Amino acid sequence: MPRIAKKSAPEARGAADAAEAAAHASPGAPRSLGAAIRHARRNRALTLEQVARKTRLSVSYLSQLERDRMPPSLSSLKRIAEALDVPAGSLMFAKTGARSDAPVAVVRQAERKRLVFPGSEIRYEMLTPDLRRRASMLWLHAAAGAESGPAAFAHEGEDAVVVLQGRLAVEVGGLWHELATGDSIYFDSQLPHRWRNPTKRATIAIWVSTPPSF
Repeated sequence: MPRIAKKSAPEARGAADAAEAAAHASPGAPRSLGAAIRHARRNRALTLEQVARKTRLSVSYLSQLERDRMPPSLSSLKRIAEALDVPAGSLMFAKTGARSDAPVAVVRQAERKRLVFPGSEIRYEMLTPDLRRRASMLWLHAAAGAESGPAAFAHEGEDAVVVLQGRLAVEVGGLWHELATGDSIYFDSQLPHRWRNPTKRATIAIWVSTPPSF
């Protein structure tokens, strides 16, 4: 996933707070991604036209995303985050509770931060307590035929994926790898990569990135 430029602590906190304002109050509850994008855009005093020019996405498409009329691909979401100069993770996941730097953190299933793309059956759940750690670990639920988007993306670091249920195809550096239940893949994430579920059944996988890519 594309790397977002690192920000100072105050900027990072501001971006997270902006996303939190658009999130549901209950921890772990699905939130409106479109509302978070709209809030971040207005917080940056940018018009849809300005964001469209920066992202090379149409105004109509961006408007539909903000109204939750269609789901964005991961690649388009990353482009929007770059244009808004915020971490993509601050759009995707609400900040719930105070930050904890404890060396041991337990994340209960019912308390996971979740993201459901509007109009899509792709769901991400954060298995790490937040995105401020040295690695991120996400639970990925992908419906039949779901994909990360038509374009591959790259970022600094390394990724690892393990399939818990179903099958997942992962493209790395132009080569597709078919993973079945129990299979895993580890790769340099500076190589362009993307994923898709090529089957007619849902796939569940765990995706690890170091450093966090969202």
